[in-house]
Amino acid sequence: MRRLLSFFSRTRVRLTLWYVFLLAGVLIVFSGALYVSLRSSLMSDLDSDLKETSGQLVTSIVFNSGPLGLNAAPLGDLMDQLASQGFAVRLFNDQGAMLEAFGPYKEVFAHRAVFTNEFTTNDIGGTRWRVYSTEMAGSTAGSRLILQVAEPLNRVESTLSRLLVIEILSIPVVLLVAIALGMFMSGRALRPVERIADLAASTSAMDLSRRLDLDLPDDEIGRLAKTFDDMLGRLDEAFTRQRRFVSEAAHELRTPLTIIKGTTDVTLSRPRTSGEYREALEELRGEIDHLVGLDEDLLLLARSDSDAAALDMQDLDLDEVARKAVDLIAPLARQNGMTVEFRSPGPVPFHGDPKKLTRIFLNGLDNAVKYSPAGSTVHFSVTGDDHGIVAEIRDAGPGMTDDEVAQIFDRFHRSDEARQKNPSGSGLGLPIARWLAVAHGGEIVVESQPGAGTTFRLLLPPPVESGEH
Repeated sequence: MRRLLSFFSRTRVRLTLWYVFLLAGVLIVFSGALYVSLRSSLMSDLDSDLKETSGQLVTSIVFNSGPLGLNAAPLGDLMDQLASQGFAVRLFNDQGAMLEAFGPYKEVFAHRAVFTNEFTTNDIGGTRWRVYSTEMAGSTAGSRLILQVAEPLNRVESTLSRLLVIEILSIPVVLLVAIALGMFMSGRALRPVERIADLAASTSAMDLSRRLDLDLPDDEIGRLAKTFDDMLGRLDEAFTRQRRFVSEAAHELRTPLTIIKGTTDVTLSRPRTSGEYREALEELRGEIDHLVGLDEDLLLLARSDSDAAALDMQDLDLDEVARKAVDLIAPLARQNGMTVEFRSPGPVPFHGDPKKLTRIFLNGLDNAVKYSPAGSTVHFSVTGDDHGIVAEIRDAGPGMTDDEVAQIFDRFHRSDEARQKNPSGSGLGLPIARWLAVAHGGEIVVESQPGAGTTFRLLLPPPVESGEH
């Protein structure tokens, strides 16, 4: 029973059954309509024959001074032909007196000779007869004559019976052929879906490299197969990024943890003075701060992957936010022997998260200060108009090639020069800054050439009027 239910639960079987049921309904309706139409046509032809035969007989009625009758002379062989074909004919008057008759009229007209309708159908001894009656004036005033011509319905009923047998036999044959063709065609059409199901069932997170690679037309199934391959491609790329992220995060965490463990082991290897212990604790605190910052960066990146921006949006002056970033970076700039020059036309209203915007500015300023030579100047400007807000940081550093610019937003990516100048960096600053810019409806553009410095440009939507969000 389960196997039977499982068979009928298949999509190809259900599609075939629905198709066969619909076809059966169409065939039954069509066969019924054909039967009724043919019956109506045959009966109409039969009535026309009876009417035409009656007309020929009427022209042969002679009105003698004596009894009335049919004049056989002008009829020729018509009466014999009609009798041989099974016609029954009778002529009687309005008093019921039989004047003329031939054929099996006694069986057909055994009932009382009464004129009823123009066409009637009588069932006589198991045989159905079609009777045509016509009325005419007699030879004497006030007299009436009635001519009745009858023909058996054997030919009509035989033709209809053969048609009915053909329909009864052909419909099941057609449905069986339809079932076979339907199962074949639906199976062929759904074969890519089965391959998709098999591939989905056998695919795991450890191996997302397999594809359907089906050569299908651009229809629903073809688009489904292509969409499935595209989905696998995106999943493969996402899992690859995740594995690389985890590996690189573990690598970044290993360095400060190794330093912490090494410093702790060395410090505890023998008794130390209070100054040595203090020096070791200061070193440990620095590495712990590094770990805390790295942890915050990783949390921000995790939120960026889940689109959980979690921004504290409020009305602010971007000019004040930029000046605060300049104040925060000023000690590092003085330490490296350089200056930060800030220019702004005045208040620049914006609706955003001041802490996250400060982080974007600090990231750009920190890179500019760290990689620019001593005695140089970092130029920082914020401008805004009806077309948008532009925050630009331009340094006099060594610059980068196009390939290096294309990689700076990759997580944990750091050039060899960056690792030499700033070993404690994590390579997460620019990816985080770009995500925060996108979360504010903007973007980051970096332009650089070797030996010509680097320009870090934050593009934001136009400033808003006071009170508008």
